[in-house]
Amino acid sequence: MKQHYIPRCYLKRFSNNEKSIYTYDKVHCKSYNSSLMAVCCKDDLYTLSKEYVKENNDKGESIIHKLSIETDHFANTVEPIYAQLLNQIDEIKSEWMSGKDHYRLQFIEKRELALHIVTQYFRLPQIGDVIVNDSLRMEKANIDMIKEFMACQTGNSAFRDLDVGISCEKAALHANQSFLDGDFLMEFADTIANNIFVFWVSKEKDFYTSDFPIVVSPHVQNVRPMFMGLAQYGGELTFPLSPEIALSIFDRAYFQDKISMDGSFIVASDKEIRRFNYLRYMYAIQHVFSFNNDFKIINLIYKIEGRHPFLQPNYKTQIISGLGKY
Repeated sequence: MKQHYIPRCYLKRFSNNEKSIYTYDKVHCKSYNSSLMAVCCKDDLYTLSKEYVKENNDKGESIIHKLSIETDHFANTVEPIYAQLLNQIDEIKSEWMSGKDHYRLQFIEKRELALHIVTQYFRLPQIGDVIVNDSLRMEKANIDMIKEFMACQTGNSAFRDLDVGISCEKAALHANQSFLDGDFLMEFADTIANNIFVFWVSKEKDFYTSDFPIVVSPHVQNVRPMFMGLAQYGGELTFPLSPEIALSIFDRAYFQDKISMDGSFIVASDKEIRRFNYLRYMYAIQHVFSFNNDFKIINLIYKIEGRHPFLQPNYKTQIISGLGKY
């Protein structure tokens, strides 16, 4: 069963008919019109196994089914609120552009938007793989330390050679370690919401999005990435909200000169639009999307370079125990 890691309520904003979307495929080096059902999805990304569901329900902790994450959490809870919030931002943008009002998002509203941004980031399969991998490496480090402790306490070195397997329910582990952990989400969202939000407006609906739409650009080099790269000194988080609106979240400590811009809607220059689209293209895993079916910048770069770039965000972690690095 195909399940979206970028929700259709978001992708529809980049579609001119809410059914299909103009797509550039970096892997196959071509553009085409794709069904929304065929992009930004994977088979059984959130599906829970029968064994896991039975074991959980037998414990009586909660009653779940194999599609609880897909339907109960995302389709019925998160995504309707997300769609409503994006529509509200559209209305605020229209008021700014018409000169009627200059309403700026309050902290609580910025935090709500940040919660959805973080949730979207955690849903990406690449980020899910990192979260699961980190958890398993931590578990391996703990097991190795226990084996070493037992070997030292008993004087039996055979404990060090015990083959203790590690297994997991990947969908559940991914969910419970990220977007189902409310406190964890709120910690990320609070940090992001304290930064400077600037909304860039394209009057011609020129902003791209992609299958990896959230990118952090470092304006200061060799800085330790915090919060899985979403917050760091000198960082600028960028995320297109629609073909008309792209969001920059600037680190408040470094970008003191932009504090007066916080919450503003600003008409983007052609150069700013190209920069946003370039980032979406550079970090896209496979697909870039354009409301206007305009992939000139991609075709130009491919013509010059003869290949497509595939950049990776800086979210790698290192787990260190008393026995070494994992």
